[in-house]
Amino acid sequence: MKSVFGFLRRFWKAGSFSPEAFVVRAAIITLLFGASELLGLREYTTFLSGTSANLSMSWHAAAILGLIHLLLYVGFILLVPVFLITASLLAGWHHWVARRASAKCPATP
Repeated sequence: MKSVFGFLRRFWKAGSFSPEAFVVRAAIITLLFGASELLGLREYTTFLSGTSANLSMSWHAAAILGLIHLLLYVGFILLVPVFLITASLLAGWHHWVARRASAKCPATP
């Protein structure tokens, strides 16, 4: 259990533009979008057509819920793949730079 918390702490404390940070951002957006799907916020996106999904709720509140789901959907569709591709490219770049730097250094006896 201690190793799991250490693993999560390492990802949470990662630098802003590290592969781990991009994976964490993608995971957060995915979790938030999944929560909005489970809560049924998709039905509130009907504000786009000018109708209300729930007649017992004010149209302001329904529009806000629909907008939240819409923004999370766009983030899930557009940002999550970009973040994951960026993380993989950065990880490959760091690996390549480390291998190249170790190949240039002469071996010490």
